[in-house]
Amino acid sequence: MTMRWAGVSGGGVGGSVADIATIDVDSVVNQATLRVGDTLRAYHRHRVRGLRNLRKAFETDRPVLLVGNHCADIADPLMLTTAVYRDTGRVLRFIAHGGFFFKLPVIRELATGWGCVPNRSKAAADAVLRTDGALVIYPGGASEALLRSYREEPYRLKWAGRLGFIELALRHKATLLFVSAVGIDELYYQTRLPIPSLALQFTTGDANRYAGARFGLGLGGLHILPALLPLPVQVTHVISRPLVLDEDVDVWDREAVERVHADVWAACQRTLRGSVRRRRRDSDRIDSLCRNLMRGFEKVGI
Repeated sequence: MTMRWAGVSGGGVGGSVADIATIDVDSVVNQATLRVGDTLRAYHRHRVRGLRNLRKAFETDRPVLLVGNHCADIADPLMLTTAVYRDTGRVLRFIAHGGFFFKLPVIRELATGWGCVPNRSKAAADAVLRTDGALVIYPGGASEALLRSYREEPYRLKWAGRLGFIELALRHKATLLFVSAVGIDELYYQTRLPIPSLALQFTTGDANRYAGARFGLGLGGLHILPALLPLPVQVTHVISRPLVLDEDVDVWDREAVERVHADVWAACQRTLRGSVRRRRRDSDRIDSLCRNLMRGFEKVGI
Protein backbone atom coordinates (compact mmCIF):
# COMPACT_ATOMS: atom_id res chain seq x y z
CA MET A 1 0.00 0.00 0.00
CA THR A 2 1.30 3.45 -0.84
CA MET A 3 0.25 6.76 0.61
CA ARG A 4 0.77 10.15 -0.99
CA TRP A 5 2.43 12.73 1.21
CA ALA A 6 3.81 16.22 0.79
CA GLY A 7 7.56 15.90 0.80
CA VAL A 8 9.03 18.81 2.74
CA SER A 9 12.53 20.22 2.73
CA GLY A 10 13.78 22.90 5.07
CA GLY A 11 13.03 23.01 8.79
CA GLY A 12 12.24 26.66 9.39
CA VAL A 13 9.27 28.87 8.66
CA GLY A 14 9.20 29.50 4.97
CA GLY A 15 11.17 26.34 4.16
CA SER A 16 10.64 25.12 0.62
CA VAL A 17 8.00 22.49 -0.02
CA ALA A 18 8.95 19.86 -2.55
CA ASP A 19 6.72 18.07 -5.01
CA ILE A 20 4.34 15.38 -3.78
CA ALA A 21 6.32 12.31 -2.78
CA THR A 22 5.13 8.75 -2.32
CA ILE A 23 5.86 6.81 0.86
CA ASP A 24 5.40 3.06 0.74
CA VAL A 25 3.71 1.75 3.87
CA ASP A 26 4.71 -1.76 2.75
CA SER A 27 8.43 -0.94 2.80
CA VAL A 28 10.64 -3.01 5.08
CA VAL A 29 11.25 -0.06 7.41
CA ASN A 30 7.60 0.92 7.71
CA GLN A 31 6.40 -2.63 8.17
CA ALA A 32 8.99 -3.05 10.93
CA THR A 33 7.73 0.18 12.49
CA LEU A 34 4.18 -1.18 12.49
CA ARG A 35 5.32 -4.43 14.07
CA VAL A 36 7.04 -2.47 16.84
CA GLY A 37 3.83 -0.51 17.31
CA ASP A 38 1.82 -3.73 17.54
CA THR A 39 4.28 -5.12 20.09
CA LEU A 40 4.07 -1.98 22.22
CA ARG A 41 0.28 -2.07 22.03
CA ALA A 42 0.24 -5.64 23.36
CA TYR A 43 2.81 -4.83 26.06
CA HIS A 44 0.83 -1.80 27.29
CA ARG A 45 -2.63 -3.39 26.80
CA HIS A 46 -3.28 -0.39 24.60
CA ARG A 47 -6.79 0.83 23.85
CA VAL A 48 -8.18 3.66 21.76
CA ARG A 49 -11.52 5.17 22.65
CA GLY A 50 -13.33 7.60 20.41
CA LEU A 51 -12.12 6.17 17.10
CA ARG A 52 -15.62 6.81 15.83
CA ASN A 53 -15.00 10.54 16.30
CA LEU A 54 -11.89 10.31 14.15
CA ARG A 55 -13.57 8.22 11.45
CA LYS A 56 -16.43 10.73 11.24
CA ALA A 57 -13.93 13.58 10.93
CA PHE A 58 -12.16 11.75 8.09
CA GLU A 59 -15.48 11.43 6.25
CA THR A 60 -15.88 15.21 5.96
CA ASP A 61 -14.20 17.47 3.42
CA ARG A 62 -12.25 19.27 6.15
CA PRO A 63 -8.65 18.57 7.15
CA VAL A 64 -8.24 17.02 10.60
CA LEU A 65 -5.84 18.38 13.22
CA LEU A 66 -5.24 16.26 16.32
CA VAL A 67 -3.52 17.68 19.41
CA GLY A 68 -2.55 15.91 22.60
CA ASN A 69 -0.45 15.70 25.74
CA HIS A 70 3.16 14.63 25.42
CA CYS A 71 5.86 12.60 27.15
CA ALA A 72 9.54 11.98 26.45
CA ASP A 73 9.17 8.83 24.35
CA ILE A 74 7.98 7.67 20.93
CA ALA A 75 5.95 4.75 22.33
CA ASP A 76 2.91 7.01 22.73
CA PRO A 77 2.61 8.32 19.12
CA LEU A 78 3.73 4.97 17.71
CA MET A 79 0.92 3.09 19.45
CA LEU A 80 -1.63 5.70 18.41
CA THR A 81 -0.63 5.80 14.76
CA THR A 82 -0.46 1.98 14.57
CA ALA A 83 -3.94 1.65 16.04
CA VAL A 84 -5.37 4.28 13.68
CA TYR A 85 -3.71 2.65 10.67
CA ARG A 86 -5.01 -0.80 11.60
CA ASP A 87 -8.53 0.61 12.01
CA THR A 88 -8.79 3.12 9.16
CA GLY A 89 -5.93 2.36 6.77
CA ARG A 90 -4.67 5.92 7.16
CA VAL A 91 -1.23 6.90 8.45
CA LEU A 92 -1.15 9.85 10.82
CA ARG A 93 1.76 12.19 10.32
CA PHE A 94 3.28 13.89 13.34
CA ILE A 95 5.11 17.12 13.93
CA ALA A 96 8.41 15.92 15.42
CA HIS A 97 11.34 17.61 17.17
CA GLY A 98 13.79 18.74 14.51
CA GLY A 99 16.86 18.14 16.66
CA PHE A 100 16.10 14.64 17.90
CA PHE A 101 14.15 13.00 15.10
CA PHE A 102 15.92 14.47 12.10
CA LYS A 103 19.56 14.50 13.19
CA LEU A 104 20.22 11.23 15.02
CA PRO A 105 21.16 8.26 12.81
CA VAL A 106 18.57 5.49 12.42
CA ILE A 107 15.88 7.58 14.13
CA ARG A 108 16.20 10.10 11.29
CA GLU A 109 15.54 7.37 8.71
CA LEU A 110 12.61 5.98 10.69
CA ALA A 111 11.02 9.41 11.13
CA THR A 112 11.43 10.33 7.49
CA GLY A 113 10.14 6.98 6.29
CA TRP A 114 7.05 7.23 8.46
CA GLY A 115 6.31 10.74 7.21
CA CYS A 116 7.11 12.81 10.31
CA VAL A 117 7.37 16.56 9.78
CA PRO A 118 10.03 18.80 11.37
CA ASN A 119 8.71 21.26 13.91
CA ARG A 120 8.84 25.03 13.49
CA SER A 121 7.89 24.78 9.82
CA LYS A 122 4.63 26.45 8.90
CA ALA A 123 5.21 25.53 5.28
CA ALA A 124 5.46 21.84 6.15
CA ALA A 125 2.35 21.81 8.33
CA ASP A 126 0.33 23.70 5.73
CA ALA A 127 1.47 21.31 3.01
CA VAL A 128 0.45 18.22 4.98
CA LEU A 129 -3.03 19.54 5.76
CA ARG A 130 -3.54 20.56 2.13
CA THR A 131 -2.40 17.29 0.59
CA ASP A 132 -3.01 14.61 3.21
CA GLY A 133 -5.74 16.21 5.29
CA ALA A 134 -4.55 15.01 8.72
CA LEU A 135 -1.78 15.97 11.14
CA VAL A 136 -0.92 15.36 14.81
CA ILE A 137 0.70 18.09 16.91
CA TYR A 138 1.86 18.07 20.52
CA PRO A 139 1.63 21.81 21.33
CA GLY A 140 3.68 21.43 24.51
CA GLY A 141 6.51 19.85 22.54
CA ALA A 142 9.75 18.74 24.12
CA SER A 143 9.40 21.33 26.89
CA GLU A 144 6.22 19.69 28.16
CA ALA A 145 7.79 16.26 27.82
CA LEU A 146 11.23 16.95 29.31
CA LEU A 147 10.89 19.88 31.71
CA ARG A 148 7.58 19.09 33.39
CA SER A 149 7.77 17.47 36.82
CA TYR A 150 5.59 14.40 36.42
CA ARG A 151 5.20 13.98 40.19
CA GLU A 152 4.20 17.61 40.79
CA GLU A 153 2.47 18.37 37.46
CA PRO A 154 0.96 15.05 36.33
CA TYR A 155 -0.83 15.29 33.00
CA ARG A 156 -0.42 19.07 32.91
CA LEU A 157 -0.64 20.69 29.47
CA LYS A 158 2.17 23.23 29.14
CA TRP A 159 0.81 25.23 26.23
CA ALA A 160 1.59 28.81 27.26
CA GLY A 161 2.41 30.84 24.16
CA ARG A 162 1.89 27.86 21.84
CA LEU A 163 -0.48 29.54 19.38
CA GLY A 164 0.73 27.79 16.24
CA PHE A 165 -1.78 24.95 16.27
CA ILE A 166 -4.68 27.37 16.70
CA GLU A 167 -3.46 29.49 13.79
CA LEU A 168 -3.04 26.35 11.70
CA ALA A 169 -6.57 25.15 12.48
CA LEU A 170 -8.06 28.54 11.69
CA ARG A 171 -6.13 28.94 8.43
CA HIS A 172 -7.35 25.60 7.14
CA LYS A 173 -10.77 25.56 8.86
CA ALA A 174 -9.69 22.20 10.20
CA THR A 175 -11.62 19.87 12.48
CA LEU A 176 -9.76 20.02 15.80
CA LEU A 177 -9.71 16.89 17.98
CA PHE A 178 -7.99 16.42 21.34
CA VAL A 179 -6.34 13.08 22.13
CA SER A 180 -5.95 12.30 25.83
CA ALA A 181 -3.03 9.92 26.35
CA VAL A 182 -3.52 8.21 29.70
CA GLY A 183 -0.66 6.18 31.13
CA ILE A 184 2.17 7.92 29.30
CA ASP A 185 3.38 9.86 32.35
CA GLU A 186 4.14 6.49 33.93
CA LEU A 187 5.98 4.89 31.00
CA TYR A 188 9.19 5.73 32.88
CA TYR A 189 9.70 6.74 36.46
CA GLN A 190 11.03 10.29 36.46
CA THR A 191 13.89 10.54 38.95
CA ARG A 192 15.42 13.67 40.45
CA LEU A 193 18.71 12.99 38.63
CA PRO A 194 19.46 15.69 36.03
CA ILE A 195 20.47 14.64 32.54
CA PRO A 196 24.01 15.86 31.77
CA SER A 197 24.22 18.81 29.41
CA LEU A 198 26.35 16.82 26.95
CA ALA A 199 23.60 14.19 26.61
CA LEU A 200 20.96 16.90 26.19
CA GLN A 201 23.03 18.61 23.52
CA PHE A 202 23.43 15.34 21.62
CA THR A 203 19.76 14.38 21.70
CA THR A 204 18.00 17.75 21.50
CA GLY A 205 20.59 20.08 20.01
CA ASP A 206 19.93 22.69 22.72
CA ALA A 207 21.28 21.82 26.17
CA ASN A 208 20.53 25.27 27.58
CA ARG A 209 16.86 25.20 26.62
CA TYR A 210 16.27 21.80 28.21
CA ALA A 211 18.55 22.23 31.22
CA GLY A 212 16.89 20.67 34.25
CA ALA A 213 15.47 17.66 32.43
CA ARG A 214 15.68 14.54 34.58
CA PHE A 215 16.48 10.92 33.87
CA GLY A 216 13.69 8.36 33.71
CA LEU A 217 13.84 4.73 34.74
CA GLY A 218 12.18 1.85 32.93
CA LEU A 219 12.57 -1.92 33.02
CA GLY A 220 15.70 -1.51 30.91
CA GLY A 221 17.28 0.94 33.32
CA LEU A 222 17.92 4.59 32.42
CA HIS A 223 15.67 5.98 29.71
CA ILE A 224 18.33 6.72 27.12
CA LEU A 225 16.79 5.27 23.97
CA PRO A 226 13.10 5.74 23.07
CA ALA A 227 10.75 2.81 23.69
CA LEU A 228 13.55 0.84 25.38
CA LEU A 229 11.65 -1.36 27.84
CA PRO A 230 9.28 1.16 29.40
CA LEU A 231 7.35 0.12 32.49
CA PRO A 232 4.37 -2.16 31.70
CA VAL A 233 1.68 0.40 32.48
CA GLN A 234 -1.64 0.42 30.67
CA VAL A 235 -1.98 3.10 27.98
CA THR A 236 -5.27 4.43 26.67
CA HIS A 237 -5.87 7.09 24.01
CA VAL A 238 -9.19 8.90 24.12
CA ILE A 239 -10.13 10.88 21.00
CA SER A 240 -12.56 13.70 21.74
CA ARG A 241 -15.44 15.03 19.74
CA PRO A 242 -14.57 18.06 17.59
CA LEU A 243 -13.65 21.18 19.53
CA VAL A 244 -15.66 24.22 18.51
CA LEU A 245 -13.64 27.08 17.02
CA ASP A 246 -14.92 30.49 15.99
CA GLU A 247 -14.03 30.42 12.30
CA ASP A 248 -14.67 34.16 11.99
CA VAL A 249 -11.60 34.94 14.09
CA ASP A 250 -8.95 36.80 12.13
CA VAL A 251 -5.82 34.65 12.27
CA TRP A 252 -3.73 37.84 12.14
CA ASP A 253 -5.46 39.27 15.23
CA ARG A 254 -3.13 38.02 17.99
CA GLU A 255 -5.41 38.97 20.87
CA ALA A 256 -8.33 37.12 19.28
CA VAL A 257 -6.16 34.07 18.61
CA GLU A 258 -4.92 34.16 22.20
CA ARG A 259 -8.52 34.11 23.46
CA VAL A 260 -9.33 31.10 21.30
CA HIS A 261 -6.12 29.42 22.46
CA ALA A 262 -7.00 29.97 26.13
CA ASP A 263 -10.47 28.48 25.66
CA VAL A 264 -9.14 25.45 23.78
CA TRP A 265 -6.32 24.92 26.26
CA ALA A 266 -8.73 24.97 29.19
CA ALA A 267 -11.18 22.61 27.45
CA CYS A 268 -8.40 20.14 26.61
CA GLN A 269 -7.05 20.21 30.17
CA ARG A 270 -10.52 19.46 31.56
CA THR A 271 -10.91 16.60 29.10
CA LEU A 272 -7.51 15.17 29.99
CA ARG A 273 -8.21 15.30 33.72
CA GLY A 274 -11.51 13.53 33.18
CA SER A 275 -9.81 10.79 31.16
CA VAL A 276 -7.19 10.31 33.89
CA ARG A 277 -9.89 10.06 36.57
CA ARG A 278 -11.73 7.38 34.58
CA ARG A 279 -8.56 5.28 34.46
CA ARG A 280 -9.00 4.45 38.13
CA ARG A 281 -12.13 2.45 37.32
CA ASP A 282 -10.66 0.16 34.68
CA SER A 283 -6.91 0.02 35.43
CA ASP A 284 -5.59 -3.54 35.44
CA ARG A 285 -3.51 -5.05 38.25
CA ILE A 286 -0.16 -4.54 36.55
CA ASP A 287 -0.93 -0.89 35.93
CA SER A 288 -2.05 -0.35 39.52
CA LEU A 289 1.09 -2.07 40.84
CA CYS A 290 3.38 0.14 38.70
CA ARG A 291 1.70 3.32 39.84
CA ASN A 292 1.75 2.27 43.51
CA LEU A 293 5.48 1.55 43.25
CA MET A 294 6.05 4.98 41.70
CA ARG A 295 4.23 6.69 44.53
CA GLY A 296 6.38 4.76 46.97
CA PHE A 297 9.59 5.91 45.24
CA GLU A 298 8.33 9.50 45.28
CA LYS A 299 7.70 9.38 49.03
CA VAL A 300 11.29 8.39 49.74
CA GLY A 301 12.55 11.12 47.40
CA ILE A 302 14.19 9.05 44.67
